[in-house]
Amino acid sequence: MALNFSINATISPPNPVKVNYKNSSKTLQNVKNLVNKIGVPSITSSPHESLQKGNWVKLICGASFEDVVDIRNLSLVYTLVGVDCIDCAADASVVSAVSQGIEAAREILPVRRPWTMISVNDDEDLHFRKAEFDPEDCPLDCSRPCEKVCPADAILLEGKKSTAEVSHSTNMIGESKGGVITERCYGCGRCFPVCPYDKISECNYLGFLFILEID
Repeated sequence: MALNFSINATISPPNPVKVNYKNSSKTLQNVKNLVNKIGVPSITSSPHESLQKGNWVKLICGASFEDVVDIRNLSLVYTLVGVDCIDCAADASVVSAVSQGIEAAREILPVRRPWTMISVNDDEDLHFRKAEFDPEDCPLDCSRPCEKVCPADAILLEGKKSTAEVSHSTNMIGESKGGVITERCYGCGRCFPVCPYDKISECNYLGFLFILEID
């Protein structure tokens, strides 16, 4: 069973992680220029009012999705367009990325602050799973359908070959390296049925809870 709770607070995780973004200032300026050019409608109602009116909108980043750069950028864009709530994993660096995205948006425009919803797993739940497999078990001649079907680009396989002298002939001995990029995998499950060798399994993801300071 998954637990969700929302907060309207100052988020202060222990050992807060500052995400390093290349060319962040230049990128923000480009976004600001675009926003000023096309215009963004002003939304004055609070998330609570949207909830009462029945037009409340939530961005779901994913309970087990931990790519902090993507999460920060998504939070920035959706804050600008007026989303009421941003749902994310119960991980300090992820929540910090959401907060940074919101603040970056508010530096561009004086928009309202959306709620932050943190999904916590207290049992086995499909929203909190991740794919896993040992890439060394994958044959080099595999067509790698798992890579092609993954919507999050969370699977990366590379062939690695070595040369061994056996009698007077040369044999190529190889294995795959790489595998699941854990931070990007959000447990959609599309890779499970397509593996021709049935090598992919699921693991239950448990996030780490941390203290929230409420203003």
